[in-house]
Amino acid sequence: MDNYQRDLHGPDAVALLAALRQGSLSVEQLVRSQLARLDQVQPQVNGATQVFHDDAVAQARLLDASGDRSLPLFGLPCSVKETFAIAGQLLTAGSARMAPQVPTEDAQIVRRLKAAGAIVMARSNVPEFAMTAESVNPRYGRTRNPLDVARVAGGSSGGEGALVGSGSTVFGVGSDILGSIRIPAAFCGVVGFKPHSGAVDQSGTWPVVTGNTLSWLGLGPLTRSVRDARLVYDVIARQPVAATPPGAGRLVLPGGFPLAMRAPCMAKALAAARTALLDAGYRQQAQDFADVPYLYNQIPKLILDDFYDGWLRLLSTPEAGRFSPWAELLRQWMKKATIDDGLLRWMLIAPLMKPRSAVKVKAIAARFAEARSRYQALLGSDGVLVLPTLGLLAPAHGQMNRLSLKPGVNGWFTAHTLGNYLDLPAMAIPAWKFKDPASGLPPSISVLCAPGAEAQLFAAATRIEAALN
Repeated sequence: MDNYQRDLHGPDAVALLAALRQGSLSVEQLVRSQLARLDQVQPQVNGATQVFHDDAVAQARLLDASGDRSLPLFGLPCSVKETFAIAGQLLTAGSARMAPQVPTEDAQIVRRLKAAGAIVMARSNVPEFAMTAESVNPRYGRTRNPLDVARVAGGSSGGEGALVGSGSTVFGVGSDILGSIRIPAAFCGVVGFKPHSGAVDQSGTWPVVTGNTLSWLGLGPLTRSVRDARLVYDVIARQPVAATPPGAGRLVLPGGFPLAMRAPCMAKALAAARTALLDAGYRQQAQDFADVPYLYNQIPKLILDDFYDGWLRLLSTPEAGRFSPWAELLRQWMKKATIDDGLLRWMLIAPLMKPRSAVKVKAIAARFAEARSRYQALLGSDGVLVLPTLGLLAPAHGQMNRLSLKPGVNGWFTAHTLGNYLDLPAMAIPAWKFKDPASGLPPSISVLCAPGAEAQLFAAATRIEAALN
């Protein structure tokens, strides 16, 4: 495909919205342009599982004729993750074994987008069961990175990263329980924002998370700019970001935090991001994060405790029979796989990692709860963390699951997981000014804050975005 790179000074959602309201651009023109771009890149990128060509054009014509131009997302074409319910459309989570669901109503986040004037023109691909960082599955195949199709787009909102990163949709929405918004944003060169767990109504999204990892999950946007992320977030959130700009806050430097960065461009981008805040008057403050290695090692234990038994039930069907991970491993050796390799990797480590007693689960959950409370209090209303989103650029296909599911503390992945198990709002920002000279890929820098301090996060992110692009 062509070497598409988003023009950082081109039209983001905010600029397009202004043109639509002024009448210098019609909704139909914009929708047809985005559909043409999607059709152009879809054969190579495979970011979409479904494209609503006719419906999108029909909605565009209706908005042009009689739409309310004051709507906050008037006429903006977007995409939504395949695991978000759309009435009457199959919800499969990319699985060929699990029986598809047919929702009777839209997910709450989809309803909010539509009510705000957005046009849902596509649904986006995911890893099977939305549980790995490579968006490939038996039903829809592999999503490729629009910046380099030989590389992964990330996951689990990888289709969203590919669609927004290729310029196919103006913005998208995804979910994030272990980096699933920010990993694709980082790999595909766009902005991704994971709010705290209670910020956006999760009704109608799959899976229904009710266990100890509920506080790890956030729903949020992938966009072309930081201001776009705020525009969309203010629509989908229960409470919009405070309008009053905050003053300069604290830049918290985490001591004892294991970080590893594979490419030199990452350290340069990180230094530039932190300098941008210090130059704006932020106060630097060192704090102890020495228990991060322990917490990182407990992640798979709570994930498997919450999800493993459910996976077994969903994969065991009258047609396919009772599911056995070990029988599936044999099938995969024989090139007769029925589930994705990434999901199988999770299931094969379960005997080693899944806690064997409720007492053990309760003890681990208590450690996370204590850490969550302590670190949120440490950040308070004015503290931000500035970290690399990930310690590596998008790897080749097949490598990400091996790297991310490897046992032990891995400094490439400690920063993005922190935002989940501490329930911190976290935004990934591309650093195109510091792109890797060998691959041309941008590193990504993240800003994190405590719940309730989102205005501080957006203010810091805006400064960092300007410094890195």
